[in-house]
Amino acid sequence: MKKFIILTSISVIGYVGADVSLKTQSVSMKEEDLFPPQSLVNILTVDTVQDTIRTINSFDIDTTINWNHFVSAVIYIESRGDSLAYNTKEKAVGVLQIRPIMLREVNRVLRKNKVPGKYVLQDRYNRQKSIEMFDIMAEQVNQDGLSQMQFFEIVARRWNGGRRGDKKKATIKYWERIKNQLNIINYGKFSNQ
Repeated sequence: MKKFIILTSISVIGYVGADVSLKTQSVSMKEEDLFPPQSLVNILTVDTVQDTIRTINSFDIDTTINWNHFVSAVIYIESRGDSLAYNTKEKAVGVLQIRPIMLREVNRVLRKNKVPGKYVLQDRYNRQKSIEMFDIMAEQVNQDGLSQMQFFEIVARRWNGGRRGDKKKATIKYWERIKNQLNIINYGKFSNQ
């Protein structure tokens, strides 16, 4: 029997070059019992743990945040991913907490662009249709000369505060919450921009 360490989690605290925290469990087992692994954990021999820590600490971390990360962050902040979420005060519904006025605005944009079809109030409970509505509103932001993060900020603040939401001080805190969630989604790779 060999002694193995099961790596149960990795926490990267901070940014590139920061400390890495590992949670491990030491076990003795036969090598043939390792495969197929029963869960999504990395199994390392005791001899390789220090090398693994050095490798993790030396990664050139990719800080790319894509549209799906952004949408996921907004969904989490709005509803924690609950398609049935309902805010009685604002009459906001679904994963993106869409209000009736936003639905009307989405349909106005569709009519203006001569796109057939329209969304109905019930569509706000449908995750995919809610994301489609969010995308339609995001397409209204002129991206010329904007970095990706500037674009995301404008989209988020308008989602929260309406057509001129990116100009309102009241939406700054909302954007900070979205950035914090992006940081969590992207495992600490997101720098404060």
